[in-house]
Amino acid sequence: MTDHDTPDWRDALWADHVSLFEGSSPFATGLGTLPIGWRELVESLCSRLATVAPAEAGRLRITRLENDRATLNVAWETNPPHGSVDAETAEIAARATARSACTCETCGLTAARYRTGSSTTAACPMHRRRGSIEIAPNWPTIRTTRAFVDGRSRIVACEAYDRGLDRFIATSPSALGIKDFP
Repeated sequence: MTDHDTPDWRDALWADHVSLFEGSSPFATGLGTLPIGWRELVESLCSRLATVAPAEAGRLRITRLENDRATLNVAWETNPPHGSVDAETAEIAARATARSACTCETCGLTAARYRTGSSTTAACPMHRRRGSIEIAPNWPTIRTTRAFVDGRSRIVACEAYDRGLDRFIATSPSALGIKDFP
């Protein structure tokens, strides 16, 4: 039996960061799709975003915050647009998205993304479903920069998310199993 009067962590998140969600409803943002294993990273994301926009830069608002194929989907807007706030917000959102792709949805430990039929989950070895297949490379944890080289679009730079450092680090595409490199 569930006590429907007891607020869960998502209700507390909404209450703690009401200014980030102003004008939306929890249902419309997708907040209900977030698993308990991502609690720390979502709370950290919201705390970081709450400190980004100074009053003179306008308002920063989260419009989507949902689990999309075992990856945190973060959509936001600033009103009016503000270059430095937008850039910092994009980096914070990219790190949270990458972290979600390597964080177990059940317990929050280091994980990989797996596919079972049409379902995708981020799971640690303990919570991995039997028969699931690891998705590699784990694209949400990789950022690439492309340019035209000899008339073809090629990856010219690559960064991989380091969960321990909570940042992207330059790496070789071949080390990540990516073959498209000049």
